[in-house]
Amino acid sequence: MQDLRSHYAKEYARFYRNSFPNKPCKPVPASLEELDFTEKVVLQDWEGGVLYQNMFRKTDALPADVLARHLDGGRYNVGDEAALRAAGFTADAARIEGQILAAKNMIEENKLAEMKARNDAREEEIRNRPSGFHPTKNISFNDPSAIAARRQYGLSDDIGAGL
Repeated sequence: MQDLRSHYAKEYARFYRNSFPNKPCKPVPASLEELDFTEKVVLQDWEGGVLYQNMFRKTDALPADVLARHLDGGRYNVGDEAALRAAGFTADAARIEGQILAAKNMIEENKLAEMKARNDAREEEIRNRPSGFHPTKNISFNDPSAIAARRQYGLSDDIGAGL
């Protein structure tokens, strides 16, 4: 236990020197109440929150299911990050959030790759069409087939130009 406190003291001193170089180093806090708001927030984010987690985590504040997953080697579920962060497990919560973000990015990259493959296939299809092939175009008002269709359906040839 003494070795652990010595390690935490060294890490806290390193944190304080790096984060607040113009302030004298404070004693190692025994509780969160000994830190002001800025120190607390900076410590939570410093180097992934590992020191904060090691010094201030409250295992008994975890819900039973999250505690069971923590004791089972930290195999957490999506959604556990809020409970972990509330109990002071900032490093574990940050790790889960990073994994969630990486998974979302991978899904987006896969979707993008699928879209690119579809677009490339479509471009290849267009490129390999026989020469002279054109998709059907709109016919003009005066095209013979348009006139014949109007006659067939009993429509007027008046285009409404007022002539």
